[in-house]
Amino acid sequence: MRSVLAAAFAFALSVPAAANPTIERVTFPTLDPAFKGELQATIYRPAEGKRNPAMILLSGCLGISRSTLAWAEWFSGKGYEAIVLDSLGPRHVEDVCDGGYPSEGARAYDAYAALAFLRTRPDVDVDRVGVIGWSHGGGAVLIADDTRFATTIAGTKFRAAIAFYPDCESMPAAAVSAPLLIFTGGQDDWTPSEQCTEVAKRLAHAGQPVAEHRYPFATHGFDSVYDPGVLNLRGQVHHIRYNGAAVGDARARITVFLDGAMR
Repeated sequence: MRSVLAAAFAFALSVPAAANPTIERVTFPTLDPAFKGELQATIYRPAEGKRNPAMILLSGCLGISRSTLAWAEWFSGKGYEAIVLDSLGPRHVEDVCDGGYPSEGARAYDAYAALAFLRTRPDVDVDRVGVIGWSHGGGAVLIADDTRFATTIAGTKFRAAIAFYPDCESMPAAAVSAPLLIFTGGQDDWTPSEQCTEVAKRLAHAGQPVAEHRYPFATHGFDSVYDPGVLNLRGQVHHIRYNGAAVGDARARITVFLDGAMR
């Protein structure tokens, strides 16, 4: 496994962001019963004209950022259709960093609405669709991946789920519907990693396909190259520092993880 990961690490660093992806803006209805409007999304489609696997991207509490789009380009460059889902704009909300609506649960509905939309498209391999989220979006991923939500509310499931530095109060209680990979930072002063580590270990010990990787010296938002350093959000100070080594390692782990989960 170590040699495979090392090879994937080198590959992840060498892959260009994207080779002339086709960018398409789409709208579709949500499944959130509290919102009757349509969601918006931007699709980054690889240059190759074929049925591609897909990843749905859920941004953090401040909405879609340049970092979110950089990840979309990275996924597109690796042959995935990257769907950047906008849950905030259509609801006329600037941010959800203090909680409020849309909640992580509402955004989990949105993720499944995006999955239903992708299943109507001939360019997507509908059996290989995953979801990834950051911070608030990561919490939405955890809810979406809870077997109870996937089976009783959504009636379907993803092939893979990835969460960056989520609030792990949203962790599935007993079982996940798709393999789950979590990335956390040991110096995260916004969503501390300890709870994620504890719950991930408990689920893995129970036989669930859950793994958490913690970067001891990483902060919240460690994958954002557009690093603000210190974010003062309505009196709450959070440290956000880009960590290139952690990003390279995370991308290598994502490559190996998706190669297995999307098989």
